[in-house]
Amino acid sequence: MTRGALVVAVVLAAASARAHWASPDEIVAGMMTPAARVATGVERAERDANNARVLLVRVGPGWFGLPAPVRTTTAAEWYASWRHTVPQGVVAVLDVRTDEPVVRYGREGAVVAVAGTR
Repeated sequence: MTRGALVVAVVLAAASARAHWASPDEIVAGMMTPAARVATGVERAERDANNARVLLVRVGPGWFGLPAPVRTTTAAEWYASWRHTVPQGVVAVLDVRTDEPVVRYGREGAVVAVAGTR
């Protein structure tokens, strides 16, 4: 199993064992499990307090250590899961140190760019 597939499997398994899509809270909880955090470099994941449609994902050194294709796949999966659960949902992947975006999403959630190492 590739690291990207492992990341997706860990997040989805942790999010919900039921046969339905995870709730927003389950998605956040799944991203914050120790296994998912190690696999993806997530430092914090939360719904924006001012706009519940927005998923804020703050990433640290573990994220920047992943190969770009894995970061791209992971960011795309986060977007797809969030949008399926939260209509018109938005995902912001930010550097935990600077709060600067490290993923740029394009039309229909396509990952257009991922920042390189810091």
